[in-house]
This record gives sequence, C-alpha cells and structure tokens, in this order.
Amino acid sequence: MDNLTHGLLGYMVYAASSKEEESNKEKVGYATVAVVGAEIPDIEGFTTFMGPEIYLTWHRAFTHSILFSPVIALLAVAIVFLFNRSLRWGKAWLLAWVATLTHIGSDWANTWGTGLLEPLVQERYSLGILPIVDVIILLIFTVGFLLKRKFKTAWVFRGVGVALILYIVFQAGHAAWLKSQLDGFDSVTVSATLMPTQYHMVAQKGDEFHYYDGSFLNGLQKVGKTRTENHPAVKKALASNGEAKALTRFLSVYGTEVKETKKAYQVLFYDPRFRLQNPFLLSTEVKVPKEEPSK
Repeated sequence: MDNLTHGLLGYMVYAASSKEEESNKEKVGYATVAVVGAEIPDIEGFTTFMGPEIYLTWHRAFTHSILFSPVIALLAVAIVFLFNRSLRWGKAWLLAWVATLTHIGSDWANTWGTGLLEPLVQERYSLGILPIVDVIILLIFTVGFLLKRKFKTAWVFRGVGVALILYIVFQAGHAAWLKSQLDGFDSVTVSATLMPTQYHMVAQKGDEFHYYDGSFLNGLQKVGKTRTENHPAVKKALASNGEAKALTRFLSVYGTEVKETKKAYQVLFYDPRFRLQNPFLLSTEVKVPKEEPSK
C-alpha cells in the first residue's frame, strides 16, 4: 500500500485504543509509535538506490515477515523513546506491533509480493484484492476523521476498523467469485485495479497466459493472450544474471520471451499481471551469447 494509507492504519490503531489517564505528552508518544510502527517495515526502501538486484532481493522481505514483526515493532518503540521517554514500553510495543501487522497485512492484500514467512520461507505472497492506492479505504478514513471531530471517542476509529474489515472481506469475496468462473486453468492471479470493484486477472494454462478484466457488474471479458517460452536460454539467463534471479524470486508467477539474434538470445523476464498495461514494469532482459560450434 501507499505510505499515506500505512500511516493512517497506524493512527487508527492508536485512536481505537483506550487513552484514559494519559498526559498530552503520552498521547503524542503513543500516536507516534503507532504511526512509526505502521511505516517501519518499509525501512528497506533505501535499497532502491542500490540497483534492481538488491532492491528486489530486500524489498518486502524479512522486514515484512510476520515472524520478524515483533522485532520491527521493538525498533519503532526504541526510535520514538529517544524523543519521548514518557512511554510505557509494554503498551508502546503492543501498539507498534499491531500497527506493524496492519502494514504487513495490507501489503499482502495488494498486487506486489510480500515475504510473510521470511527467512524460513523465501517466497512472496500476494492476494491481489487491493490496489496500491485504494480510494475506498481513503474515503473510509475521511469519514472517520469527520466523525471524530464531533464524537471524540475511541469508538469512532473502532468503527473505522470494522468498516475496513468488511470492505476487505467484500473485495476478497468479489475476487473469489470472479476466479471461480475461470475453470480449467493451472492457476489464476488476481490484480485489483485503481478503479474500485475492477480486477485484472491472469489465467495460466501450460505456457499460455490468458488475460481478463472483470467486475461484479460486467463479469469477465477476455482482453488478450500471450505465451511464455520454455527455451534452454532461459535457464542460462537465470544462472548468469542476478537481477533476473531476484525478479523471478520476487514474483509469484513470471513469463519469459526469447528473441534470437545472430550471436545471442535476448531473454525477457516479465510479470504477466502488467504485461498488457505496463510491459516495462517488473521486467528485465538478459543477453545470452550463443555457444560457438565446436570445430
């Protein structure tokens, strides 16, 4: 999810909690620790400047792991404690941990893969039921802040939490209903679009990707088809190129395209979810030289 939504989820965790007999300094501290806890899994964002291979290896990896989340939450508390020593560590850590879990859960729900079980399982998981920026979630928060101005109670943001859960359940059910209509495929990958209730779906059968757009009102409409190539050059490209290897590990499903030139094979690795709308997103090309014939 976008960082604004992550921060709002963290604030929701604080605002929905009990704040009896707390000083203003304590309230600011607990609110801050919840927001920092909701943002801190993205601490690996600096790897963006270290090249695609390092970025794809570390982005949404162990900092987004449920197993590592208690440590990440502790780091958030330690950072805030440097500036506000009025915090009670137990309550601060609990707020930060729950906020950290909202970050991990919301990232899991969208299109990009998340390493939920790293370092034990180095696999990325994605439900694809929420877009990176979800206008419905932002609308729910807007209503929540408007109500909070009138009703200054924790129950307002507890209601926001319930509304978010109901919305996510609706999205999950919606996606499951669309997937149920695509029988006979080896796998179906869901990708929610920025338009509410609209999905892009990739159904794989053998070496073919079939693309569909779907919604509750319009059902499914096929919009294209591509073929992934199982060529010997693909394995060589993976063995020789770290970025390609990191990309295929980052993606739950990937496709390949091989073009032959006089002296080499050009192997393209791509994310089929973006193949039609943005073919350059999450893709990389590797040049594999042809072997010289033995004399």
